[in-house]
Amino acid sequence: MNRVIRKSHAQSSVEVFNLLVSLFTAELVRPSRHLWLVSPWITNVDLIDNSAGTYPVLSRFGHRPVRLAEIVAVLAANGAKVIVATTSDRRNEAFLHRLRDLANDLDVVDRVRIVVDPDRKLHAKAVTGDNYALVGSMNITYNGIHFLQEDVELKTDPAYVAQARMDADHRFGGLR
Repeated sequence: MNRVIRKSHAQSSVEVFNLLVSLFTAELVRPSRHLWLVSPWITNVDLIDNSAGTYPVLSRFGHRPVRLAEIVAVLAANGAKVIVATTSDRRNEAFLHRLRDLANDLDVVDRVRIVVDPDRKLHAKAVTGDNYALVGSMNITYNGIHFLQEDVELKTDPAYVAQARMDADHRFGGLR
């Protein structure tokens, strides 16, 4: 299956957000063995609304919207090995700092790998799990998700996903 979303602020931004929420909700139910988040710019965006306490696995964060770093740390605590690849841009620092703190708090430092490109040449963007690859032009930031014109494609073809996982491992590690 391929699902393509071409979005602008006025068109399909909710569709992309809902797709990300669906992917991360599915990850909370059944975490991928390895999950790569590749984004030159990545921020601690609100993703899953747990205001009603619908997601018991996220209850440690209270009844509120739960942010990306919190979701990633919970995925690691539930068995996923998460690899975040980004650049050394200062805009990424708050997310990376929060993720490191949560990994320490949940005792999952060995399950969270952060790869920072100091030369800022990383331009690829992808979220790759066991059974899918979300690829395109969108950084995982509030503006990328909600405002900027982006193309995003969800691919679930097993051959494509297997190749995407091998490529991610080759570039950023994680499978070893």
